[in-house]
Amino acid sequence: MQFHSTRRRRRNRWVVAALSWSLTSLFTAMMALPVLGGEALTQLERFIQDVETFQANFEQTVYDEDSVPLQSSSGTIRLKRPGRFIWSYTSPATQEIVADGQRIWLYDKDLEQVTVNDIDERIAGTPLILLMRSEPLEESFDIVELGEAEGVNWLELTPRAETSDFELVFIGLDATGLAAMELRDNFGQATQIRFSDFEPGVMLEDSLFDFQVPEGVDVIGLDDN
Repeated sequence: MQFHSTRRRRRNRWVVAALSWSLTSLFTAMMALPVLGGEALTQLERFIQDVETFQANFEQTVYDEDSVPLQSSSGTIRLKRPGRFIWSYTSPATQEIVADGQRIWLYDKDLEQVTVNDIDERIAGTPLILLMRSEPLEESFDIVELGEAEGVNWLELTPRAETSDFELVFIGLDATGLAAMELRDNFGQATQIRFSDFEPGVMLEDSLFDFQVPEGVDVIGLDDN
């Protein structure tokens, strides 16, 4: 049991780091998007300017350095700019990650445990730090348009900082908005996220993102936040 719990906690730390960046940076860090005139960049810039909220379903797959699938999961996402989202896993296990604008709450139902982190603490060493410093995107990333494939326009972002947790990030957009993301870390693993039933502009109250700790669940980190 101890082995499985330790492995679960390691996986949770990866999930929060990867998803926190991927979900929020698209809407906030790219506010200073460089105008390079390409179709994908223009589409992304328009998407950022027009979309304040969205909800969607997702399928997520983690691959090892040999592109062998390690884990697949699915669920739903609701996001409100700036800094608020609810990322809910429904399969194969129930897990919820909630960002309320100041803190990130990770609720693992199987472990009956909630882990709380300040957003500043959680994003340290990741591209999400751009959210707090309002740095222009082109100062932190080399951006390349990769073209269109199956109706999705792709961009490649390469972090310039040697301390980044990610080696490459790919963002795909289609006619409805965000279609896919892929994050490749410095250990050769890749996390691919495909979105479906994307609905922009949905009504999401701020109170929706106020996480309520379930009764009888252990909370880790709350005293420090």
